[in-house]
Amino acid sequence: MKTFEQSIERIDYSTLETAVAEWMKGHLEIVKENCGEGEAYAEAVRLLDVDPWQALQWYVEDVRRGQRAA
Repeated sequence: MKTFEQSIERIDYSTLETAVAEWMKGHLEIVKENCGEGEAYAEAVRLLDVDPWQALQWYVEDVRRGQRAA
């Protein structure tokens, strides 16, 4: 099992904002394809203005799922 210090070294905080923004673009594209442009717009407003921590949480969950699969 890795220590906290070993785990934190793998996170590049300097690019986190960019990574979340890229993830959000993909997420909103999926919402648009499945639910329409209006729903994608509402989701963007919610994630950007109302609950930006939700976008970060979902990004982290997706990254963790990808790491488990690798």
